[in-house]
Amino acid sequence: MERPPVPIRRMVGLLLLKHIYNLSDVAIVDRWIENPYWQYFSGENVFQTQKPFNPTEFIHFRKRIGKEGVEKLLKVSIQLYWQRGSGKKKC
Repeated sequence: MERPPVPIRRMVGLLLLKHIYNLSDVAIVDRWIENPYWQYFSGENVFQTQKPFNPTEFIHFRKRIGKEGVEKLLKVSIQLYWQRGSGKKKC
């Protein structure tokens, strides 16, 4: 029996958090359980108490989108941050 695919928002959200906090695949999945803000950021509406997926899913996801895809996701997220005014310098 095949497992259902992990929602793209969850994968991308955790991938961004992984890079922001410089965590391993295992660490980001373990910490996700403890952090309702991270869960909401990655698309959950209700607090979850179980791991969102097996950390090996990151390997499969990175293989599917390739190195260029990972870099593009990070680049787009930075651009959106600045476009929405979140990156304005405060005096």
